[in-house]
Amino acid sequence: MSRIIILVLMHAAGDFLLQGTRLSRHKAVKASWLLFHVGIYTVFFIALSPVLLGLTFMQGLVFSLINGAAHFVIDFFTSKLKKIYWHEHEGKYIAVVSFDHILHLLILIFTFIYLYPEVFANAIKMPFAPFTY
Repeated sequence: MSRIIILVLMHAAGDFLLQGTRLSRHKAVKASWLLFHVGIYTVFFIALSPVLLGLTFMQGLVFSLINGAAHFVIDFFTSKLKKIYWHEHEGKYIAVVSFDHILHLLILIFTFIYLYPEVFANAIKMPFAPFTY
């Protein structure tokens, strides 16, 4: 369970703390800003996944690149919706932001458990590893 909490905290740091308001607004308008945001997020995950999640460097690299690509796709679509609702519909804007972060977290958690069930199982002291065949 602690690895899931770490994933949530890593996502919050990578998606909020490492981007300011300017980057947050611009990524909805220009793909180059979105790529910059996703690049920062992905490098952050590459650097910290081995240290905080108990992955090898290669495991952390694969995990980070998959989630970086997923992050790009999710943000590409949700940024467009956020831009529509910035000033017009605060409730819808908050709903889009919430949906965006729920998707990110679900993908992070499921890819971690699916790709590295043994790391997940060892982290929570389970006698079995889910998703093993």
